[in-house]
Amino acid sequence: MTWAPQIMEEFKEQGIPIYANLSTGYFEATEVSIMMSLLKIIDNPYQDIPLAAVLRSPIVGLNEEELAMVRIHQRQGSFYDALIAFCKNIQNDKTGELQEKLKRFLSSLAGWRKRARQGSLAELIWQLYRETKFYDFVGGLPGGKQRQANLRALYDRARQYESTSFRGLFRFLRFIERMQDRGDDLGAARALGEQEDVVRIMTIHSSKGLEFPVVFIAGTARTFNMMDIRKPQMLDKEFGLATKYVNAEKRISYPSLPQLAFKRKKKLEMLAEEMRVLYVALTRAKEKLYLLASVKELDKKIAGWLTQLSHPSWLLKEYDRASAKSYLDWIGPALVRHKDSDLLRSGEEIASLVPTEITNHPSSWRFEFVQASDLVASVKEQVEEDHLLDYVYQGKPIKVESEWKEVIHNRLSWKYPFHDASQFRSKQSVSEMKRQREIIDEASGKELVSFTRPLFNRPRFMQEKTMTPAERGTAMHMVMQHVDLTKPVTAPVIEELLEKMVKKELITEEQKQVISVDEIVKFFETELGARMLRASNLKREVPFSAAFPVHLAYPNWQGEPEPILVQGVIDCVFEDSPGGLVLVDYKTDAIHDRYKGGFEQARPILEERYRIQIDLYTQALEQILKKKVVERYLFFFDGGHILQL
Repeated sequence: MTWAPQIMEEFKEQGIPIYANLSTGYFEATEVSIMMSLLKIIDNPYQDIPLAAVLRSPIVGLNEEELAMVRIHQRQGSFYDALIAFCKNIQNDKTGELQEKLKRFLSSLAGWRKRARQGSLAELIWQLYRETKFYDFVGGLPGGKQRQANLRALYDRARQYESTSFRGLFRFLRFIERMQDRGDDLGAARALGEQEDVVRIMTIHSSKGLEFPVVFIAGTARTFNMMDIRKPQMLDKEFGLATKYVNAEKRISYPSLPQLAFKRKKKLEMLAEEMRVLYVALTRAKEKLYLLASVKELDKKIAGWLTQLSHPSWLLKEYDRASAKSYLDWIGPALVRHKDSDLLRSGEEIASLVPTEITNHPSSWRFEFVQASDLVASVKEQVEEDHLLDYVYQGKPIKVESEWKEVIHNRLSWKYPFHDASQFRSKQSVSEMKRQREIIDEASGKELVSFTRPLFNRPRFMQEKTMTPAERGTAMHMVMQHVDLTKPVTAPVIEELLEKMVKKELITEEQKQVISVDEIVKFFETELGARMLRASNLKREVPFSAAFPVHLAYPNWQGEPEPILVQGVIDCVFEDSPGGLVLVDYKTDAIHDRYKGGFEQARPILEERYRIQIDLYTQALEQILKKKVVERYLFFFDGGHILQL
């Protein structure tokens, strides 16, 4: 029944009377929607969408261009203000007729608003039907009898509403809005009785005990509803409750044995019920029965049915019955053995073991296949035909293409010329640029998808605290920033510094535990560390923001070249001679754990990984400080290695 509104609309277009016992769809009916919009602007005309709906409707009869003319006349404020201003404007040849039409509408609207404050709601609605001629108009449309019944139902419901203690248009509209907000709806009015000569749409369950000359069973390939057997917990009147097994340590769940047993039992019960429902459907027709199905990959489906050509029994195999997902999975294998099914078998012969009472059953069958591409082609031809205008010249119709065809095509196919600028950030960090270079394949330009270990641990707040490599690196950089370079750096000095930083809450006690005092002391014992201690001009943790070419951050950029803002923080830069600047960057990579060959094996990989980062730091320093960077170093605390770039 979820398809019923669309089916009914199509039947109305074809002029075929149809009946369906629907519980929804009333407020979605076009004629009801238009009248509700009219009632809304009678209550409050400063509502743009209802006002535009009424102006566009047959009640006023404006087209899109005329609505645009009203809005262009006054771009600010509500549409109602623009409408009043448009009517007060001096008339000219182009707008005179439109102004007269709108003035008549505004005059009628003022009268309706006055009547809404003085009389009853039901009388107002019936007066609207008479004055607008809308009730007579919808009677001439396809399905006019149904549409008029819907409008009469609106009048009846307004009268029933006012029979209570509530009164007035505003309260009635609020009542309808609250009903729609809750997702409630009303069934369409009964314009036809179910005993009349009409096409009836009904569920298979509601057809029990009834018979009809011709029956269509639609959607036989629609998948059975399996929601009940997919729930994480299942109930059974005989065996009780079954749930999934949940492993809290690994954070995974999977079906338990009782649940698997429940699932199989319920599936078989569901299939048995569906078989009974299918039997009811197949036995409703007295003269002719149509079975309709929409199937993807029909050849594969039929190939599966052909396995039944050698099955000698009336009853399909238990496995085939239990594995069915739709009615078609039972109907197809049963029919493929009938003598009228040559189109299904495609030349395949029925096995001699199959009894003749099956193959020569007295029922008569005919099969017809309609390709989806054929339907699409016919719709496309109709659309292409519709864009041609009909002219009659000397009694003969002439097809002429619209002059706006190219304009509309160009507008609908327009693409934003700066697409990349809308996809990439205008500001980027140095660390993120380095990471992107690591995951982008230089040869293909595509992003490399790295394997991520599945998460089997508990959430971090439920497990023991451990420092990640990134957190350890941040703590080490914080300590290096606060080391006093005016005196010799020794182990006691560093330990004293750590205690002070914990007290000042610059680092936590956990971070202090992962700081290697020996690694820091070892750095300052190197020639590079000694130069830092002797340097006359030294800066640590230097933040910067600078403009760089976009291709440095985004190698796949396809648009016009433009600058982007790059920001970063330089660990250390010092000047110990007039020759230029020395750049130092600290790294906490676990070299000896990752590379069996130690630093010598890691050297070329580390050079490639950090070159883009150091190059950006160099360009930023030279651009901002106007000094040359003459030396660039990476210091790796793991092993105390120095790498000059």
